[in-house]
This record gives sequence, structure tokens and C-alpha cells, in this order.
Amino acid sequence: MGRDESRDLNAMDILNQENQREVRKTIVPIFLFILVAVSATTLVSISEITASVSGQNAPWEEFYSVFGMIYAIVSGFLLVEVLNRFNKLSEVVEAELNAISDVRDFLIYVDGQPKNKEAVKKELQEYVYSVAKVEWRTMNDDYAVLNSDTSKELYDIMYAVNELEMSNESDRAALHFLMEKMSSITTLRTERISIANQQLPPRLKHLLVYMSAVLVAAFIINAGMDPWIHCFMVGSITACVHLLYIVITDLNTPFTGLWTISVKPLIELYLSFNDDENLVEPAINDLKKFKQDSL
Repeated sequence: MGRDESRDLNAMDILNQENQREVRKTIVPIFLFILVAVSATTLVSISEITASVSGQNAPWEEFYSVFGMIYAIVSGFLLVEVLNRFNKLSEVVEAELNAISDVRDFLIYVDGQPKNKEAVKKELQEYVYSVAKVEWRTMNDDYAVLNSDTSKELYDIMYAVNELEMSNESDRAALHFLMEKMSSITTLRTERISIANQQLPPRLKHLLVYMSAVLVAAFIINAGMDPWIHCFMVGSITACVHLLYIVITDLNTPFTGLWTISVKPLIELYLSFNDDENLVEPAINDLKKFKQDSL
């Protein structure tokens, strides 16, 4: 893999940053909704068209208590659900990256066989590239479903590991570890795709939108107070429910938005394979030379 593919991976990171900047633009609708809600509140307060159902003329206290409790339960459940899924997915991605790094690093314990070890590293790099370039885009698409079965790139790594020759106990121990880590990578990939394919049911999101609109409307209608206090309360409630909805929808799509799982660690891992060629082998040669000199 050459400069073009590295450039593609860097473009993926830039695309991820662009997505974050695009989502920042969603902050603007918050101020628009606040402006609309405050304008409606001012109109209601001045015209007094809801005076007959404001204050003590309607059971607002009971409504706020019951409806507010239901709203808190629903919104809290959705927030905890998407936050737990986001954190779990982030942990799985990190564990998968660590497993790939372990396979690469423990090739040092295999004596000799530079061509076979280089073949394993090359297939590992291919797999990282596939995850960053293909699978990341698919997981980023709400309408695409990624196959969680063992991929071709993983099979290529297995075949490359199988070509390693075991000539002593160190090689056998290293092979056992490599096979164990390959099993972990396969399992973690399946788990990552499974979690990424999960989404909140649309009806739950529609329920949250409906309850938020009813809550804001209830505060607008209940105009039995000073206009500026009324506007302040409505504006605050509008901002809170809108921000809550943005946070929930943002966490529900872990690869886009303000709060995202970045592709940057994958890019850094991909580039580290190129660094190994320039840094790891000379270091091993220096270590061997030092041992010979000490003898």
C-alpha cells in the first residue's frame, strides 16, 4: 500500500472532522426554536388568550408532576441506553486495535522467517485499511448493513500466520498466542458490527419529540405570571429539550456528530506498520549485536 491509500485514510479523518463541523451547525436551530417559542409566549402573555386556563384556573401542578415524571423516565431511559451502547462500542473498537497491535508485536518472538513475518504484517495492514476505508463508511451509513461474518482480510491473516514455521518452543508459544489473538480479533469485529447495527426504535424517538412539544406547549399556555418570567421559563425549557434530543440522536449514531468514535486511531495504527520497517528491525539488529559483543 502506498501514498494514495495513506492519503485516502487521512481523507477519512478529514471527513470525520467535517461531519463534526456540520453537526455544529445544528446548534443554530436551537436558537430558532427558542426564538419561535419566546415569540409565541410573548403573544400569549400580551393577548391573554389563555387567561381562562392559566394559573389556578386549570390543574397545571398535577399535569406538570405526572407528565414531567413520565418525560423524565422516557428521556432518561433513552439517554442511558444510547450512552451505554456508545461506551461499549468504543471499548470494543479499542480492544480490537489492541489485539491487532499484539499480533504485530509478538511476531518478534518468532525466530527468523523475515518473509513470513512480513507477510503477516502486510495482511494485518490490509485488514486495518479495510476497516478504516470500507467498514467505517458502512457503519457510518444508517441504511447499510455490514456482514459480521469473518472477512476475507481476516482469512488472509490466518493463512499468513499458518505459514509460520515452528522450530522451537519459543515459536510454538508465539503461535499459540497469535492464534488466540486472531480469535479475539474475529470475535471483536463481530461484536463491533453487531453494536454498530443497533439503532433506537423510531417510535421511541417520535415519542420523545411528541412529549417535548407537549411540554413546551404547556408552559406557553400557562401564562399566569409576569411576561419576562414566562419567556425565560419557556426559553429555558425549549433549549433543554432540544439539547436533550440532540445528545440522544448524536449518541445513537456513534460515527457522526459532535460525540463520535474517531477513525484516527485506525489511521495511526495503519501508519505504524510503515514505521516498523524503519524502526523495529534496526532495533532488533542492534540488540543482537549487543548480545554478541557481550559474549
